[in-house]
Amino acid sequence: MKASLKWIRDYLDISIPLQELADKLTMAGLEVGGIESASKSWDRVVVGQVIAIEPHPNADRLRLATVDLAVQKETVVCGATNLKVGDMVAFAMVGARLIDGHSGELAELKPAKIRGVSSRGMVCSEKELGISDSHEGVMILPPNAPLGVALADYIGDSILDLDITPNRPDLLSIIGIAHEVGALTNRKVSVPSISYTESRTDINKLVSVEIVDPDLCRRYCASLVEDVTIGESPFWMQERLLACGMRPINNVVDITNYVMLEYGQPLHAFDFKLLRGGKIIVRRAGEGETITTLDDVDRKLDSEMLVIADTEVPVAVAGIMGGAESEVTEGTTAILLESANFNPATIRRGASILRLGSEASSRFEKMLSPDLTLPALERATQLLVELGGGKAAKGIVDVYPGKSEKMPIPISVAQASRLMGVEWSLDWIEQVLTSLEFECRRTGESQLEAVPPYWRTDIEQTADLVEEVARITGYDHVPIATLASLLPEQRRNAHLSMREQVRDIMVGCGFQEVINYSLTNRDCTDGMQ
Repeated sequence: MKASLKWIRDYLDISIPLQELADKLTMAGLEVGGIESASKSWDRVVVGQVIAIEPHPNADRLRLATVDLAVQKETVVCGATNLKVGDMVAFAMVGARLIDGHSGELAELKPAKIRGVSSRGMVCSEKELGISDSHEGVMILPPNAPLGVALADYIGDSILDLDITPNRPDLLSIIGIAHEVGALTNRKVSVPSISYTESRTDINKLVSVEIVDPDLCRRYCASLVEDVTIGESPFWMQERLLACGMRPINNVVDITNYVMLEYGQPLHAFDFKLLRGGKIIVRRAGEGETITTLDDVDRKLDSEMLVIADTEVPVAVAGIMGGAESEVTEGTTAILLESANFNPATIRRGASILRLGSEASSRFEKMLSPDLTLPALERATQLLVELGGGKAAKGIVDVYPGKSEKMPIPISVAQASRLMGVEWSLDWIEQVLTSLEFECRRTGESQLEAVPPYWRTDIEQTADLVEEVARITGYDHVPIATLASLLPEQRRNAHLSMREQVRDIMVGCGFQEVINYSLTNRDCTDGMQ
């Protein structure tokens, strides 16, 4: 998981040095595999404004762009077709080190004469800056970009490369990471407030959802936004997606990816007018049923896979990939947003068989909380109304057959001491758990009950609470202690011992042990006779 430090700072104040933060996260079980700088090669790259564009006198496909850099003006040769007067751009001066479009390596920018015209500098694309692989045109900055300021000071960022353990899907989100940082630095996390204007149209009059197989889908939420305009997402959203390794596509797709990264909940957008009957049916696929996925590949399904269907055909392979029939295009005006919770084993199996692993399926495979679906959907709906100019239908369809209450988990000072060998006070235990957004209630002088926050699915028993306190306190603060009693006497397994003895005897007789492939087909085994 790549996490933008700039994005994390949207939710809490971080005042400690970056390396200290990385060390704290690693010691708390959230290993920082590396720290990347998004602006490591941006020396001598500044924000400029295009003030004139003229044709190249000796080349039809080239133009001369004059760029104001606040302290000077430069005219350079440019082949990009998306450039126009007034655009704010990233301008690299002579001596800057940029990504070479042919070799992919850093190369120093030198003065050049192109078709007889001197060019001292370059208007940069995202690829040349190392932001993404996009080089179809130059990177256009927001109109309010500060003229003459170093690009590194304007959009520079540090990217934490995090190794997330499978039991913590909540950490596959920026807000989830922010909660960890907040607990470790004693800072309060402030998540975005969600509100948007709804139309008078009741969504339940237009959309219905039926979950045929609730064992494979615990919850399905949907919202409807009409009169949407498909276009580019704003620069700040594209910047954050790129920092986390995702390519911007359009405002609708970018919003679903943005919220997935923000909350950790995958979403999918359907062209509502292409859904037959205005109905969503969550069901097992029919044996041999087919669907054309968004990558234009016809895929054969089986009855152990889960699909999202309308009243006639599948329109998505649940949790893995959408179908081409309901794809959002430039002509789409009504969006049905899906936010659901699927059986992790079903998603893992389907993604493996179809060879369609994705950011979405990798999250579903790790057992997301079903209570995450609604806030993520509301956030995506809010952004779609704001950035797509749409009107949200009144209400949200929420089918929740797998609802269950989270039971409080007890913890006492004595239990913590027994498991960790540390004498923590009840005040400290409560402070740590509260900093992680647990709801705590004291049930005695030395014990309390804690209810995990809705996004945590890995907390089930007292030992889990003790682990939370230990890792936030710091494992390096846990003293070394000897065992209070002897280890149980080891009982030898006679069967295993006999096998080892037989193996040793056969090796002594000159035999060699061969271990064949465990996964192969019958044809291969026949050929190995």
